[in-house]
Amino acid sequence: IVIATTRPETMLGDSAVAVHPEDSRYKDLIGKHCNLPLVEKTIPIIADEYADPEKGSGAVKITPAHDFNDFEVGKRHQLEFINIFDQFAKINENAPSKYQGLDRFEARQLILEELQGLGLLIKEEKQDMVVPYGDRSGVVIEPWLTDQWFCNAKKLSIDPIKSVKEGKTNFVPKNWENTFFNWMENIQPWCISRQLWWGHQIPAWYGPDKKCFVALSIDDANLKAKKHYGKETELIQDEDVLDTWFSSALWTFSTLDWPNKTYELERFYPGNVLVTGFDIIFFWVARMMMMGSYFMKQTPFKDVYIHPLIRDEKGQKMSKSKGNIIDPLVLLDKYGADTLRFTLTALLNPGRDVKLAEDRVKGYKSFTNKIWNAANFLNINDVTFIDSLDNNKISLDTSKWILKEYENVQAEYFKNIEKYQFHEIASLIYHFTWHTFCDWYIEFIKSDFANDEKSEETKKVSGWIFIQILKLLHPIMPFITEKLWLSLVDSQSFLMSQNFTEISFDNSFNDSNKYTKKVIEMMTALRNLRANLNISYKNEIEIFVDTRNEDLIKFISNYQNEFKRLIKTKSIKFEQVSSQKKSAFIVLNEITILIPLEGIVDTEKEKSKLNDKKNIYTKKLKVVLDKLNNKAFIDKAPDNVIENFKIQEKEINSSIEKIDEIINTIN
Repeated sequence: IVIATTRPETMLGDSAVAVHPEDSRYKDLIGKHCNLPLVEKTIPIIADEYADPEKGSGAVKITPAHDFNDFEVGKRHQLEFINIFDQFAKINENAPSKYQGLDRFEARQLILEELQGLGLLIKEEKQDMVVPYGDRSGVVIEPWLTDQWFCNAKKLSIDPIKSVKEGKTNFVPKNWENTFFNWMENIQPWCISRQLWWGHQIPAWYGPDKKCFVALSIDDANLKAKKHYGKETELIQDEDVLDTWFSSALWTFSTLDWPNKTYELERFYPGNVLVTGFDIIFFWVARMMMMGSYFMKQTPFKDVYIHPLIRDEKGQKMSKSKGNIIDPLVLLDKYGADTLRFTLTALLNPGRDVKLAEDRVKGYKSFTNKIWNAANFLNINDVTFIDSLDNNKISLDTSKWILKEYENVQAEYFKNIEKYQFHEIASLIYHFTWHTFCDWYIEFIKSDFANDEKSEETKKVSGWIFIQILKLLHPIMPFITEKLWLSLVDSQSFLMSQNFTEISFDNSFNDSNKYTKKVIEMMTALRNLRANLNISYKNEIEIFVDTRNEDLIKFISNYQNEFKRLIKTKSIKFEQVSSQKKSAFIVLNEITILIPLEGIVDTEKEKSKLNDKKNIYTKKLKVVLDKLNNKAFIDKAPDNVIENFKIQEKEINSSIEKIDEIINTIN
């Protein structure tokens, strides 16, 4: 019977030849025996669906000790398991003597030569194969039958699966539950023994006749041996150690002095949350849940937060061979731990891997500097850094606005913590600290420090708000916030030991908050106008404001000095306006603003420049769209290149829309 093999040397350990039970070519041979060449023995021809009639000759040799599929066939048909290799992949004493001691590849060559001499080698073919190599040794991995210890993982998986289905343990993001179920519901017996020199040694001891005694200690094993043999007997402990993942699966309770009933075990088991990567959901998370369920009768975590992987800026996995590794120690030295921590938090979008580049970290270094500079500014203005505030003594509109803004930020902060939306938290604090507090609030209150009527409240409110910012930032940026707390607030206690102060301000603050945001919206629009039309801040501008809201008119009037100082306005007049030539027209919700540009900007020249710029962007957009609409290009181009073109399309369209908006403003 003709068979094909890619590993001729394993013929020395063959136990059978298998054919498909429905293969008409071999039906009359099933149950008969054939001679195994080079080995003085006969082996049976068996029927098994593992044999593929469409592949090769349709007949396949079975070597149960050296092939995973053959191993299963051998178990089904009670075949002999013949191990022909030693631990160095050399032929052992179970093969004919002339092959013993030969390396597997030497044996392969000799066997092929002998088969050729006997006229038994019909032909050789080259074939592409997937061959496993050891990552450390660089040599081909050989399936090798050995005695190992196994754990009934199927039994251990029942309670963890039930716990996740009943919501007692939750995966965040939830889609990782599918990965968990896929592994756990298809789990195989777990080989828990390893041939290493470190780890927990298998708690099994052997007598002189290889009788095995499993026990908690050598003393317990000796007692069992004495009972069995009727006398004191020398025992030898199994040299294997437990799989690392088996040992680490015990971590959640073994570290709390289990099996003793300790305060720590009662207090900290189960834990609230485990933070880990998706690549060890099965290896570690599932195994901890198995052990916890078995020994503690409940799974060890309420929530399992799965964080993304950190990749390079192109989305490639970092590796030494690619040369795209970013050394965190280098980033720490250049930008500081707080900056790196904040960068990673800001990029930590669940379900999406982090694309990390040094420029991103460099960008957030400015944020660290901003916090430090804000602290210095407040300190030199003798701000009161006290972590308490009397709401009943707040009268200034700027105070009411910033306090109400902080209330909203804190509420969102707590919500996002509960949802593990850490990137949202980072974005929230970043914009509140940089834009709301530093860019607007500090600019508004600069003149208030010298105003006897406003300075006391301003110093208290600005100091209190800054303390709350330190609290919000502390979990992400512990070093700079702790330093500022100790130097500005309280040198006798640490910020890490403080509590959040949950606050809620009176609804009477709402109008101040609403109208201050209107003022900011107006100032932002006017700043953008100056930038877009290249109006120098040396030129004061006159603005006409059209609104029917009398309260808003009164409120804007109170900010005349801020408009003059920050926007360089000559005057603000409140009257009904209509579009005029040589002017800019800004329409906001509830407000229309007219800005005369006569003598300040050549509007026709600016429109011409803007149209020229728009034409350049339009040409760029055509090039990008030609690529994206080209099926041949899309089919062949790498994903990251296509993604880059899509980003370009979005950015160019955004630029064109902005130019149209500016042209409409001065039309």
